[in-house]
Amino acid sequence: MKFININIDNSSIFFDRTYTFFSMVGDDAISFLDRMTTNNIASIKSSKTVITNNKASIIDLLTYRVLDEKKIIFVSETESNRSIDYMKKYFLIDDVEINHLGELKKLVIFSGEEISNKSLEKFSLYNSYENKDLFRYELFVEDREIEKLNDLKKISSVEKNLLDIRMKYVNFNESMLKANPLELGFGNIISFNKGCYVGQEVIARLQNYKKVSREVLPFNSKSELKPNSKIIFKSKNIGNVLSVQKNSDEFLGLCLVKKRFSNLFDDEFIKL
Repeated sequence: MKFININIDNSSIFFDRTYTFFSMVGDDAISFLDRMTTNNIASIKSSKTVITNNKASIIDLLTYRVLDEKKIIFVSETESNRSIDYMKKYFLIDDVEINHLGELKKLVIFSGEEISNKSLEKFSLYNSYENKDLFRYELFVEDREIEKLNDLKKISSVEKNLLDIRMKYVNFNESMLKANPLELGFGNIISFNKGCYVGQEVIARLQNYKKVSREVLPFNSKSELKPNSKIIFKSKNIGNVLSVQKNSDEFLGLCLVKKRFSNLFDDEFIKL
């Protein structure tokens, strides 16, 4: 079985839901978020970053943008107060304040060509991901910004989900909170060169000593599987389902499996 070929005509767009967005302001805003998350906030001004606890389990993912030396705006992937409450516990003597600003609409663009940062900077928030010769962009925009994108081909949620599976893109949700970011393929938003952050020692040890025990792989199945369901092989639990999308007479998806069972996979899919 081969991946379904979705013609994106260079760039296609999916209109997702609305997210709450926040500001982080103060003299210590940049240094604080840098100490709390995996990415290099001081150097990479607009991207995604992961909040982890001291065991390197994920608390949340943020899409952020540094506006100036005292102000950052961001949205939370889980759309909960968990990350806000967690970060506030670490304020201590830092000059940092988090404020609710309003709402932004999330748009997902798939493109066969890279979009320049100059074009992306026209929008409030953005992040990018590349795999399988495709580029995936998430834009968080105000209503007035949407009209700039009306010329792009619109795709359905089914097409969007199949493209995410094709790209091995994990849409993080609360069911994945016990995972660490390396397992879920978030290495592209982890800086291994910056200073300490919460969870850094564990993540560095897992990376340096190649101790990451699970990985994200695609599957197909004739039976309907549900997200979070266990994957059983010869009476052993080898992983769990992250996402599923029906495609014709079968189900495609992503699963998080123990690496020692990766030999069960062919070039594209594990057949479940």
